[in-house]
Amino acid sequence: MSLAEELLDQAGILLRREPKHPKQTSLRRAVSTAYYALFNFLLDEAVKQFASDTSLRLLVRRSFAHTEMKKAATALASGGRLPPHIAAVFPGPIPVELRSVAGAFVELQSARRDADYNLLKTYARQQVSSWVEQVRTAIEDWRTVSNRTGDKAAVELFLTAMLLWDRWGKG
Repeated sequence: MSLAEELLDQAGILLRREPKHPKQTSLRRAVSTAYYALFNFLLDEAVKQFASDTSLRLLVRRSFAHTEMKKAATALASGGRLPPHIAAVFPGPIPVELRSVAGAFVELQSARRDADYNLLKTYARQQVSSWVEQVRTAIEDWRTVSNRTGDKAAVELFLTAMLLWDRWGKG
């Protein structure tokens, strides 16, 4: 079982930990853990794309930055309105499944930040459950689109953008 799968399972455990009156700490940790499940899933997919050597894969993983990934995901989730210099290389369209994955990443990253830092915010099990399910759906959507032959270029763009978005902006 991958780290991403284990994290998603752990988010579910935290979500159900107190059956009648969930503690805010359990719900907060479930949100954060769900986000990190998606984050690690995408890193796993990216390193498979970029490196075959195990040691090199570890270095590639460490090259991804949450903020840069969010910028790329925000652009990709927007319906594929890419900056002109990127659209010139990849005229699109961005498959709906990739837009869904990108949207989930953006939403979960924001939810994770609030769960970890905004102590005034309270959480309901239903909302947290929705986010955990959104991560499950994003992973299923990823698997669907990444297995479609016609969408290989879009998948490569997505993974590369998550790593190089800020550097591409300088071009």
